[in-house]
Amino acid sequence: MKEIYLVSPRGFCGGVRRAVTILDEVLKKHGSPVYVKHHLLHNKHIIADFKKKGVIFIEEMADIPNESVMVISAHGSSPDVYNQAKEKKLIVYDATCPLVIKVHLEAKRYEKEGYFIIYIGHKNHPEPKGVLGEVKKDSFVLVQNLQEAIKVTPPQEKKIVILSQTTLSFDETKKTIAVLKKRFPDLLLPPVFDICYATQNRQRAVKELSKKVNLILVIGSKESSNSNRLKEVGEKKGVKSYLINDVSKIKKEWIEKTETIGVTAGASAPDYLVDEVIDFFKRKGASIKKLEVIKENISFPLPANLKQNNI
Repeated sequence: MKEIYLVSPRGFCGGVRRAVTILDEVLKKHGSPVYVKHHLLHNKHIIADFKKKGVIFIEEMADIPNESVMVISAHGSSPDVYNQAKEKKLIVYDATCPLVIKVHLEAKRYEKEGYFIIYIGHKNHPEPKGVLGEVKKDSFVLVQNLQEAIKVTPPQEKKIVILSQTTLSFDETKKTIAVLKKRFPDLLLPPVFDICYATQNRQRAVKELSKKVNLILVIGSKESSNSNRLKEVGEKKGVKSYLINDVSKIKKEWIEKTETIGVTAGASAPDYLVDEVIDFFKRKGASIKKLEVIKENISFPLPANLKQNNI
């Protein structure tokens, strides 16, 4: 083992950084407990850290006592969650990523205009559940892959729009859209591609990384959609790629005969996990090289009800 390439961009994106900041500030303002609908984001270490601070993560609104403090996760939620929160007189802070909110607004707009929505996403992921909860059940179909795109039969062919989950594989989604566009020539795409900038940038960075290394380590939790896509991108470029939760998951047999290793991290993986992996390789005498593919400087403002209190 001789060289470790640490690629950027990697790790926290603007939406994740905003969500973590919101929950930290809500804890400072209200103290514990603070309830979060679903996991704030898909990283086991961050969730464990917040649990120690008194955050309670729930899936069912019935598990939140009336008049409590609740934070909506970065993945967003459907309108019924907000309605239940109002009924329970909860103090709500919304940590939904603004780029996910964009897709929520698109769904409502296109349904109102009479379009049938083909939504590309993963069935059991909370982001699609939130977006598709905005519209009537007979106004959309969920397409998960290329095979389903080949078979899907919408009830109309003249007013159809494609929306998608923000954390998908850019290349695979383009292929799926191409198939749908060929089948339905009048298909409409939203003005701006729904896959978020951070997802696209990290996938592009892994493509460049794959040209320089024999193995890629993606730091992120198995529940993280964008982290899984990074692993897939590396594999499709012909490079052995592994998704690891942290440094403890690195296996000796992966690295003992490998001369060049690339390191990246999913959008919900904190910097300290990357630092621990890099320190691990430094102790083994490896040289660390930085590979910057794209500069990122995007940030999002906090919710208005935090701003109003000068937070």
